[in-house]
Amino acid sequence: MNYRLIKKIHLYACLSTAAVLTMFILTSYLMIHHKAFNQKPVKTNYEVNREIKSENDWTQLLSDEHINGRMTAEIHKEDQWMRRYGSAEQFSQLSYDGTEKTVSIARTDKSLTNALMGIHRQRGYHGTLPYFIYAFLLDLVGLSLILFTITGVILWFQLLKNDRLAWIIFAVGFLYFIATILVLMYVR
Repeated sequence: MNYRLIKKIHLYACLSTAAVLTMFILTSYLMIHHKAFNQKPVKTNYEVNREIKSENDWTQLLSDEHINGRMTAEIHKEDQWMRRYGSAEQFSQLSYDGTEKTVSIARTDKSLTNALMGIHRQRGYHGTLPYFIYAFLLDLVGLSLILFTITGVILWFQLLKNDRLAWIIFAVGFLYFIATILVLMYVR
């Protein structure tokens, strides 16, 4: 194969994975240095008067009350329902009393730091010696990836500044990163 083609393939591969590497580095940093960031969740408990007869009623309730995440549990006994929904951003438990036609909602909204840490978990520097070594090596790898990405982007700007395909791959990589974060945080 031709050297120029191999170099282009290498640059395109680097650019298309830069967003994923950035997410990995960011979430790793947040996990390892979690005490430096606000992690206090906001807990809310309230009741809503509502009659629920169908799945559409549940869907409308979730929309009206801004309940995010996937359903993780459901218990149904006669006129009583309990459903739990969870995402990286939020955890909610909904208890419906069919005789009283009320829904009790216990909702925990996590901080952005906790949401990102929920995507990527580890004990960081505060674990045992193997975890400390892992965290230290992860910081070194993160620094290496940052330098690799910066030098790759510099090369890209010098060599491919007029290459539309390179710009498309670069943009698609970051759009994919943003879409992934939004899906993990908001999709039910």
